[in-house]
Amino acid sequence: LSLKTQARVFIIFAFILAFETLFLVSKLSFETSSDYGRPSSSTPNNAVPSSDPHDIGKILPDGTVTFTPEEFRAGRPEKYVNLPNVPIDPDRDEAVHILMREAVPPPAENLLHEAPTPPGANAIVGLASYPQFMDGWRKLVGSLRTNGYDGHIIVGVNPAIPEEERHYLDRMGVTYYAIEVANCTASIMDGVSDAGKNAVRAKCSRGLEDFKLEWGRFEMARRWLNACESCTGWSMVIDTRDIFFQADPFASLGDPTTTTTEAVSSRSDLLFVEEIAKYSNTMLMPEMSHRAVNLGESGRYKIHVNPCYGKEKVRAHELMDRPMLCSGTVIGTRDGIHRFLSVLVDEFRINNAKGPLCRSPTTTDQWTMNYLYYKGKFGFVRHTKTLPWGTGPVLTVGKPCVNSAIGKNGNSQNDMIVFDEDSGLILNPHEREGNIARVAPTLHQWDRCRKWINPWFREHKQLYMRKDRPEDEPAVTWVERN
Repeated sequence: LSLKTQARVFIIFAFILAFETLFLVSKLSFETSSDYGRPSSSTPNNAVPSSDPHDIGKILPDGTVTFTPEEFRAGRPEKYVNLPNVPIDPDRDEAVHILMREAVPPPAENLLHEAPTPPGANAIVGLASYPQFMDGWRKLVGSLRTNGYDGHIIVGVNPAIPEEERHYLDRMGVTYYAIEVANCTASIMDGVSDAGKNAVRAKCSRGLEDFKLEWGRFEMARRWLNACESCTGWSMVIDTRDIFFQADPFASLGDPTTTTTEAVSSRSDLLFVEEIAKYSNTMLMPEMSHRAVNLGESGRYKIHVNPCYGKEKVRAHELMDRPMLCSGTVIGTRDGIHRFLSVLVDEFRINNAKGPLCRSPTTTDQWTMNYLYYKGKFGFVRHTKTLPWGTGPVLTVGKPCVNSAIGKNGNSQNDMIVFDEDSGLILNPHEREGNIARVAPTLHQWDRCRKWINPWFREHKQLYMRKDRPEDEPAVTWVERN
């Protein structure tokens, strides 16, 4: 062959080799991106986000990527992060660790009933000290037990709880403490505004007179969980009035007691639940941006934290695109939830000592928690996650159920709620079909949706009762054996 012909053959061969290489790289890239797009059925891992400057969201001076909504919208939920807006601080980790090692006092409340130890090690914990709450117990406790949850349920109740409610809770395997309302220590009432009929911001409980009930419930949970030696799995500290379960809330999270090196290094032991934000709404109803709220845009956030911490320290403008975190459904392992409660309660003590502008009702639980999170005050950032709205164990439906553009008739909308066509159950809109969390395990803030959800409850009674009358409800098996 002539030199010219040889050169042509060489060029053709090089082109074919390059094409095959490109094909293999593209195939590998496609397979990898498919894995990224597959929703995980366990706790989100600590995957490093994309380094593409168009995808990485917020970057701190030390190079830390703090927020990647683009990853979530692109179908790569395992690469989504929403980290505090400050550099990781090892000194803060140590300070938190010191708090966690402090001795936890025993519960201050009278233990009315200690249920037999259940088969499961997970725990649901909350305050529900209403004078009468049978319908609420059936929706809260009944939906847990009917849908297969076999762990602990620990609650605070009214000291004069009706006998029929006690009978129901006993048969459902619930441990409960009596919450005796008491006047608060004079120092924490000094200079604060009248909370009116909102008792949780006006009264304290016996034994915790230095905390309004709104804050004291977190100290109660800290002590109750510490006293529960068999509560070694996941725990969720909850609001009790407006929560309902369609499935075991912890089923998608995996076993938190796994001790392999890989599991321990990648595990998130504290999980905050996001309310609907602009980025998680754009995938559902982008034309209705008012149906979602970002933390930095919220006037309520600034009203409740600026007076205490100061506008220049709060820097709400740096959180204009960040999701709001819900204080009524916080999830953690035994260590993780203890970390959360220890830090939050310590902050409440500090704020009570600062003066009226830092006390309840001026500074409230949810806004304090959000401030602490985005300032990195819970420590151990790489083991703390926020879960995007529409995914995971909890679906917060309050904001989506309200359309402020309609005015006074804007409550109880269901146009942003996704229902399963066959069962009628409420779905996590951002979970894929077949995922264990596709049916939203927990519905929170359902009371904003009363007009449509009350008929829905009646149509789905099998989700929270086996018998029409609560007195006829069969006991859970481990109570029957005892």
